[in-house]
Order: sequence, then structure tokens, then C-alpha cells
Amino acid sequence: MDSFLRADTQTRLGLCRRPEYAAVLRVHLGEAAFAEYRRLAGDEGGHLGPAAPRDLVVVPGVMGSLLASTSKGGLWWVDVRTRRHIDDLGLAPDGESDADPGNAVEPVAADPSYEPFLASILTRDDVGHVLFPYDWRKPLSYSAARFRDLVTGLSARNHDRPVHVIAHSMGGLQVRVALYLYGEELWRHIDRLVFVGTPHYGSPVIARYLKKHLGGFDAMALLGRYLSRETFRSLWGVLSLLPAPADIYPGAAGPYEHPCANFDFYTAGAWELDLDPAGEHRLQTILDAAAGQHRRLASWHHELPQELRDRMAVIAGVGYQTIFRVELRDRALGRGRGASLTKKRVPGDPHREGDGRVPLASAQLGDVRTWYVRGVHGGLLNIPAAGQAALAWVTGEEPDLPDTPVAALASHLADPMSSAAPHLDGTSKATPFDDDPGIVDTDDLDEHELDLLDERLHNDDLPDFIRTRLL
Repeated sequence: MDSFLRADTQTRLGLCRRPEYAAVLRVHLGEAAFAEYRRLAGDEGGHLGPAAPRDLVVVPGVMGSLLASTSKGGLWWVDVRTRRHIDDLGLAPDGESDADPGNAVEPVAADPSYEPFLASILTRDDVGHVLFPYDWRKPLSYSAARFRDLVTGLSARNHDRPVHVIAHSMGGLQVRVALYLYGEELWRHIDRLVFVGTPHYGSPVIARYLKKHLGGFDAMALLGRYLSRETFRSLWGVLSLLPAPADIYPGAAGPYEHPCANFDFYTAGAWELDLDPAGEHRLQTILDAAAGQHRRLASWHHELPQELRDRMAVIAGVGYQTIFRVELRDRALGRGRGASLTKKRVPGDPHREGDGRVPLASAQLGDVRTWYVRGVHGGLLNIPAAGQAALAWVTGEEPDLPDTPVAALASHLADPMSSAAPHLDGTSKATPFDDDPGIVDTDDLDEHELDLLDERLHNDDLPDFIRTRLL
């Protein structure tokens, strides 16, 4: 199984066609997802198009890069067989090293959920891709130099041919941080970029996890048994996805004190997590770093020449309930210390529209062309129209998607926008002809329900566990 997960798309598709891999892949992926994968694989050689220059970098989202221990062996994110190591993914206080230095955790590949989109690239003769897996646990500055080196190396190997970038979710922030830090070098080699479902100003669902821990659907709640609160609070990269401070977040001066909360995300004590002084200090250090990143990126984008903004594009998902706001309950009213969540959509309000994970207000970027698709966050690139629109942009063509949210929402019944492999990317939980993405349940599971899920996981009967993503 390790050899399959560490392989590139072309190799994985070939292995999927081999009978000796079928049984283990059915267990790992689940029957429905395996059937989708096998359909993608097609016949022998079906994805071997003419050789194309590798001038496109695809950057996955949070938890979309598989992490392995180079010292102790095994994929630790994510493989059911090594699930006991999930809580070993915690970081030291500096955010750049493992809490246990002996773990030596490194990114090794992208997870299979991107395969439908990547397989579509393999059929083309005008563009070829490489993946940029990165350690999503760590500050995005940690992987920025490696991204720079990948881009400049590709350009050099292609005789200074321009490099393009397609980034999904958190991957877009990884790219923007690299451009902020190394723009003088990178802009000489990068031509066009497209951000797909990127939470440029953060996502309130991360606040939900920090306050209430993991939940929203069964497999995510079960992940909370394997990824402790303390470990979650150590993940600098993940916490950098909190909604931007009120002076940065779009529309914070509008009808809401902050569109995403009734408290200050960036004051550790405001979270009421009952941490000891040392724990609160560690959290405050990470929150300060996250706020600083938001401010630096906002300032950088504000000062960016329009000529460079014109090389960028955004594809934003709409049409689905999303965790839009986290409110702490008023203890003075005797309602406890929990949090209430707002997920209902409001027509025409970018703070109450989204893709199930990212509010529209956060997905947009000032003075950057934007197209819209009705789709769930995790499968946006696997929606054929959206994936082809991203490829159109980076190859100099005009994307064939609606350029307003209203148009995207108005067209969905006549022209359904769904993933090419919804079981493989986890978007099959979405309710057909409804706005429920299947991942924003506000009720918590009890211990008995979690025990039953854990038993299914032990019996290889919960394949959705490996498709669990924070975004």
C-alpha cells in the first residue's frame, strides 16, 4: 500500500489496473471509491498522452499532502494501519520541528483525492504537471524556499519556459507566502496562477475545531479521538487558517462586529479553553504568528502591481452551507461555555455563502478575476468544468465558468456541477439538490457513537476516515 500512496498519478493508475492490487485498494479506498479510481485508470495506456513539458505546479490543500516518518517508517497522514501515530504529528513550540525529534516527519506525495483532476492533465499534450506536497502542519514560510526552488528548477530545465501554478485551498496560501517572501525570483519564472477554493482570509471552521475540537461529520469526529486537542493546538500551519483579524477580514466594518465571531480570535484567553499559563502562552505565540501572516499578506497584496494581479485568477465555490460564524455563549446567562455555530446561507451575502468550508468573502481577492462554481470545497478541482477552467486560465484561454455567484447558482439545476469521483474526494456526503454538504453538522457525537465508529474503523469498514480533511 505504501508504494501505491507514494507514487505519482501515472503510476497509481497503472497499479490500479493490476489485479494483485485490487483487493488491498478496495479495503483502503472502499468499494465505491475504488470503482471510481478504476474507471479513471481505464485501459492500459489510456492516460499516456504525448509527452508535454512539465511546466505546471499543482499545490494541494491542508491535509492533502501525505506525511511519512522517515526514521520510524510508515505514512502517518493518513493510513488506517498507522492511525495510532496521528497524535505523533504534533510540533515543538517553534512550529518547525516535530515534538519528538526522532519522528522525522516529511511530506512525500499528494493524497489520491486529486486523482481525477491530475488524470485529466495526463491526457493533454500542451501542459504537464508536478506536485508540490508540503508539510501543512508547519508555518507556510517553512516550505516557501522549497517551492521557490521547485519553480526555478522547472523553468531552468525547460529552457526558461514560464511556470504556471494551480493551488487548491491552503495550497493557495502556501503559494502566496512564497511569493511574498521570494517574489523577486519567482515572478521572473511564474506566468499564471489560479487559486481554487483558497481561504485567503481564513475559515471559521478552524475556529470551530479549536473551540469544540473536531466534528461536523462522523469520520471527522472520530479523528478527534486520534488527534488530541493539545496536538491540534501545536499545528502552526492549521491555525494560520483562522479567519483574519477584524482589521484585515473583508467586511468586518459592516453589519457584523466580525463576520466570523463575537470574540477576538487572536487573544488566547478569549477562547476560554481552560489552559494552564504555559499552554495559553504557547497558543498566544501561534495566534500572534497567524495574525502577522494575515497582515503581511494583506499589505503585500495591496501593494502588488495590477500587472501581477492580472496573472492571478480565483475559482470560488458557492451554493453550500458553511460554518460562517462561531459565537461563544454568554456564561452570565447560564448557558455554559460552549459555542454556537452559524451555517445558514443568506442570498447575496458573501459572508453567508460558501463551498461548505470557505466563506465566499474569504475566497475572493481584491482586483483579481474570479469565476464561480456550485460545488463542495474538497472536490472543486474534480468538477470537470472547474478543473478545465483552471487549466484554461494557465494555458492562456478564457475559463468557461460563470463570473458571478448568482449565475453559478442559477445554472446548477440545468447543468449539475459535481465531482468526477465524489467518493474518492469525500464530496459524496453532499445532499443532492440541496445545500447541505454533509460536513457541517453542529451536533456532537457521544462516546457510544464514537465507539461504534472506532469498531468499524478497526474492521476496515470506514474508508471515509482516510478522506477526512480539516478543509
